[in-house]
Amino acid sequence: MKESTSLLEMESVTAGYGQSPVLFDVSMSIKKGDMACLLGRNGVGKTTLLRSIIGLNKLTKGSIIFDAEDITKTPTFKRTRYGIAYIPQGREIIPYLSVLDNLKMGMAASRKKIKKIPDEIFEFFPMLKEHLKRQGGLLSGGQQQQLAIARGLMCEPQMMLLDEPTEGIQPSIVQEIEDTLLRINKEKGITVMVVEQKIEFARRLAKSFFIMEKGAIVANGKSSELTDDLLHRHLAV
Repeated sequence: MKESTSLLEMESVTAGYGQSPVLFDVSMSIKKGDMACLLGRNGVGKTTLLRSIIGLNKLTKGSIIFDAEDITKTPTFKRTRYGIAYIPQGREIIPYLSVLDNLKMGMAASRKKIKKIPDEIFEFFPMLKEHLKRQGGLLSGGQQQQLAIARGLMCEPQMMLLDEPTEGIQPSIVQEIEDTLLRINKEKGITVMVVEQKIEFARRLAKSFFIMEKGAIVANGKSSELTDDLLHRHLAV
């Protein structure tokens, strides 16, 4: 039997908040080593999809398979130890903790029980080394986003889920984040899935794409197939 190259499989997933479903029969597959982008208008369920993968939203129907393991009923903290890192919209770093202590929080979720911050963290994010003692809340928005991604890397993930990492960030830092995500994907082989509103950023970054409408996946394919016509049809306001 040929080994599957898929890292994440969602099958007929329905999920939401309380009695209000947001996702409807979502099925998708993400290959190991992929750099995938999830696109869609505001309010179509993109964040709910990421939250369902990490276990913050319970499924009312369907299943999630990660690295050949059924994690449908696995609690969030265990999904982190399976190797899923979630960098939420708004970053959610701890503002009164130092940069160092924010990174140590990621270390606590590491699958390999690391004792010190790996040098590669500062190779990917040299800015953080200069601000280790600074409170996270005193960093700029772009610096906080880099800290949030670095904290996610601390758990040695197989897959990173990022919810609008460029939101409210100046263009020069957006470019840095883009370059760093590409390096993380290429050099560490980490599978990346990004929810994004900036189409050009998504096109430059992604190897594959998914488009959502009304809680369902309505289009997907290789990034080369993400045509202007497809974007206009599903994303134009």
